[in-house]
Amino acid sequence: MICLLAWGLLWSQRIPWQWVDYGILAAASGLVTAQLALHTAPLTADILFGCVFLLLAGFSVLPLAQAVLYAGALLLAVGVALLVHGGPYSLLWNVGLAGVLAAHLSTFGRNITIERAETAAFEALANTDLLTGLANRRAMLTRVQATFSLSPRAAVFLVDVDRFKRINDRFGHDVGDQVLQSVAGCLKQGVGAHGYVARWGGEEFLVLLPGGGEVETVAEALLARVRQQGSCKGVRVTVSLGGAAGAEVETVEEWLRLADARLYEAKTGGRDRAELRQPHLSEVQDITLS
Repeated sequence: MICLLAWGLLWSQRIPWQWVDYGILAAASGLVTAQLALHTAPLTADILFGCVFLLLAGFSVLPLAQAVLYAGALLLAVGVALLVHGGPYSLLWNVGLAGVLAAHLSTFGRNITIERAETAAFEALANTDLLTGLANRRAMLTRVQATFSLSPRAAVFLVDVDRFKRINDRFGHDVGDQVLQSVAGCLKQGVGAHGYVARWGGEEFLVLLPGGGEVETVAEALLARVRQQGSCKGVRVTVSLGGAAGAEVETVEEWLRLADARLYEAKTGGRDRAELRQPHLSEVQDITLS
């Protein structure tokens, strides 16, 4: 009955889940306490199960200091019940031993949880660009490599903020940082759940579309979104974009090099535009070799 009630409360989401935990522990404690108080025959080992359950639940639900006090109160209740009703005093010893074990496991588990949380936080920090909140180059490169081997239809865009050095020189780095944050938000909103965005370095971003799709439409939509963002601190912001499909290349290195070459073509061709076709990979390789 208690479990059904708890399930209903959790499903309704009308009260915090911690309150449900506290309520279950209080109800179970009341039932076991009533059993200890009303049990007329000498206590037997079957009482141990309820007490051990309460100890484990107490150290799982309550903060450590409160859990220790709770365990002490439970041991006192068992001791009083033994004095009143009689029974093997080894029961008290067993309950106490279970309490020590539960405390040890709880402390160990909390420490492991803290260590895992710290590790996850450090990993997130190592994979995140602090200015924009996007994935950084290290994290995105791992994702690009995995996507390339799994999805030949995927596409990458390299996106560069136009005349960013001039923005920094004229308005200062604070405004430049705000421009980068604004562009990052536009790109992230533009791809939505269909892609990933990372800060690739400086004023350059990388967009990954694992499913490919209408890449030209997406590219133009990203340019338009940045353009429609208007000015940032009086600065009109536009971006240039170079894109390449995974099917055009044989390696990740070629994929990124081709996108970079097309970004350069977009910049030299007037900026605020996307280039998804020129140059071809063979032309890029010829330039690299020469």
